[in-house]
Amino acid sequence: HLGSHPYGYTAFSYDLTDFLNPTSEDNVIAVQVKNEGENSRWYSGSGIYRNVKLFKTSPVFIDLWRNAITTPEVSSVKAEVNLETQIVNFSNKEETIKFITEIKNPEGTIVSTSEKEITLKSADSYILKQKAEVVEPDLWSLESPNLYTAVFTLVKNNKIFDQSEETFGIRSIEFSPERGFLLNGKNILLKGSCIHHDNGILGSAAFKTAEYRRVKIMKENGYNAIRCAHNPPSELFLDACDELGMLVIDESFDQWQLPKKPQDYNLYFDEWWEKDMESMLLRDRNHPSVIIWSVGNEIKERADSSGVEILKKLKAKVREFDSTRPVTQAVCALWEFVGRPWEDNDAAFEFLDVHGYNYQYGSYEQDFLRFPNRIMIGTESFPISALENWQAVEKYPYVIGDFVWTGMDYFGEAAIGNAQLKSQMKEDYPDWPWFNGYCGDISVLGYKKPQMFYRDVVWKNSNLEMLVNSPIPAGDEEIISRWGWPDEWKSWNWEGN
Repeated sequence: HLGSHPYGYTAFSYDLTDFLNPTSEDNVIAVQVKNEGENSRWYSGSGIYRNVKLFKTSPVFIDLWRNAITTPEVSSVKAEVNLETQIVNFSNKEETIKFITEIKNPEGTIVSTSEKEITLKSADSYILKQKAEVVEPDLWSLESPNLYTAVFTLVKNNKIFDQSEETFGIRSIEFSPERGFLLNGKNILLKGSCIHHDNGILGSAAFKTAEYRRVKIMKENGYNAIRCAHNPPSELFLDACDELGMLVIDESFDQWQLPKKPQDYNLYFDEWWEKDMESMLLRDRNHPSVIIWSVGNEIKERADSSGVEILKKLKAKVREFDSTRPVTQAVCALWEFVGRPWEDNDAAFEFLDVHGYNYQYGSYEQDFLRFPNRIMIGTESFPISALENWQAVEKYPYVIGDFVWTGMDYFGEAAIGNAQLKSQMKEDYPDWPWFNGYCGDISVLGYKKPQMFYRDVVWKNSNLEMLVNSPIPAGDEEIISRWGWPDEWKSWNWEGN
């Protein structure tokens, strides 16, 4: 038994070496998926829905996910690139090996190269730190998402022992309450959408074309940022964001120790949070699209002493592997504790770098008066309040963006975005035939919904749009859910009206 991995959203690996049969004999790898109980608030899917790879290496190799690349100094004249690589020697003898590093620009031309001879003791690992300079770099930006490639090669006696490639972008990010969010020194207002990991009727499998399609649709509709709610996305999704020019909030958990569903991740948090955080950080830290780490969403114990202690540990874990990006968590009103004021969330914000507000744009101004160094972001907002949320982003430099719930429709949380006639209404969130959240600006098929046309005008992408509410029978009333939108259409030909 190689092991088990309870969190379906983080990457993991196992070393098969000691379990393999002798050469010429077959090997069978069996993977059992146990998707049991009420374990998710949305459609998680089931089975193997992320890529699986088999690596065969020499005894001396570059460790998986152990290349780290940062760009601490960036300008149009030159950029400093810091590279850190972990090399492992699994052999039973000391090895001296040549380590070659090449950096290729977006056109594939080598713009920097270095060689170093290193000696590794038996059954030991070695961390190599390097600095490189790139002259007149092609910066990664929303308009020009230029990508460089670092190629790491281990050579002995003119034979390649191992080779690893890492894609990265040369860009700078900066956050401040006075200037907001800066990408390469330029102020960017985050036009954000929250997105779950499923691909609609395709399910949860991370097909490359489907992941790219979602990012492309968001980009074409004016979005420049995506919050991965509420778990790390597929690697393919982040690749798409890198290549198409989309900013990302990479999020780890929807719960810590206290449950939202009886069999959810709370059962595993104490034992697994550290491994899963490391997995997210190691796999995703070289993606230029990722600008913020989120360590939680609407965590129940966020404002309690236990939650504060957990937050400090989570932030320390982020800093262990990445000191270049800020840490946030998405904080909502204390809905589950009737009578507790918004100010009781102060403890949940204390150790954050960027402060995530869910459905609380009305608290921005008063909170900034109390905490003038606070950098705020609307991590979730209702579609119906798109104008008010965006006006706050435009008005206050310390509010760096707004992320609607949601950018695209998704499966699960059925009917939270419904609009119903009062005469036909049986419950706030009806069951069958609803299977779709229906709160998205974009449908699961990729089409603009009425709220997206409204957002086009709010964002000044369009001067005027017209949609017409479907007729409401005399004496009846339209009841719109909190995440809903009136039953509007680009049509005015209603039979009988």
